[in-house]
Amino acid sequence: MAAVKQKKIRLGLVRCSDIHGYYYGVMIAPCDPMLLLEKYYIVHYYASNIYDPRKLTIPKVDGFELVNVWDPDVSRAKTFAEVFMNKPRVCERLEDVAEGVDAIFISNGERDGSDHLKLAAPFLKKGLPTFVDKPFSSNVKDAQEIVRLAEKHKALLFNASILTHVPMAECFKKRFAEIDHTYYPVPDDVPIIPVGLGVVKGVGGTFSQELAGKGVSGGLEDRMAYLIHGVSLAVNLFGGDVESVEAMGDAPLEYVHLHMKSGREVMIINTSTKIFPEACNFYASAFSKYGAVHSEAIGDPQFIGGGKRILEIFRDMVLTGKPPTPYREFVRNIAVIEAGVLAQKSRKPVKLAEVWNG
Repeated sequence: MAAVKQKKIRLGLVRCSDIHGYYYGVMIAPCDPMLLLEKYYIVHYYASNIYDPRKLTIPKVDGFELVNVWDPDVSRAKTFAEVFMNKPRVCERLEDVAEGVDAIFISNGERDGSDHLKLAAPFLKKGLPTFVDKPFSSNVKDAQEIVRLAEKHKALLFNASILTHVPMAECFKKRFAEIDHTYYPVPDDVPIIPVGLGVVKGVGGTFSQELAGKGVSGGLEDRMAYLIHGVSLAVNLFGGDVESVEAMGDAPLEYVHLHMKSGREVMIINTSTKIFPEACNFYASAFSKYGAVHSEAIGDPQFIGGGKRILEIFRDMVLTGKPPTPYREFVRNIAVIEAGVLAQKSRKPVKLAEVWNG
């Protein structure tokens, strides 16, 4: 008997003119490469063959059909639809995106997430599986409300930073074995000494200030969009058992110190791109009593694998009806930033329990 072909997930894309709209869009739907080059050069740069701009080389994720798109700027939504061969329908109202779709993808490349509750609520109330891009929200209160709506209406929910699923992070974690005591001739009764200190070079407060000098807002909108990546990479590599947070520096959350319940200490460094390579690269280091290991750059070329994984996880969630991640983890990452903001103001450690009851 021939195998039954799985029906494609009809997808509604919210905020389609955002960089992540194009970035994820080219992985799931056919597009005109030369129009992509004209309308959104940066995505085309990473999605195409450097010798032939007409050939897209970015990995494809099967199983989706891009049906409806919406953006606050209707003209930009029409441009997006044009790039994607005029196949998706441009919706003038947010609520219309729910018509004839199986799932919703809320894109966010550069914003603070303050509108995510407003954008997600209509679809969660209809019970539609929904992906909410990073950051999950701009504050813990809204994050908890998004989760409450999902649970009340039995709507599947997923959120992720690319740094949560980038394959390079998994490769680096395997290197922790290099500084495990089993590599050394120690007695059997010596306890395993795990990684005691983790360091993550992120981008955040200082990065947004430098953007401000180029005519881009340096406010919370920029900080949240970038800060969430460093937090996501830190908990991905070193664990999510954050107990308290300290923060200092001239820029917002320039240095963030996570105290873990395990006793592990993690430092997130969001210093100037004039000190580190100017590209949006992340780095990580892990230390134990037996040595240290350091990652290669985790940047735009590596992000592609993380984006692909996010789409695959979202697709599998919709098909299986099972959320891949406890919803509390989405809120936890926002709580880390919120605690960090309070800690920098007070110059004292702030327990995560002070901002979040999770």
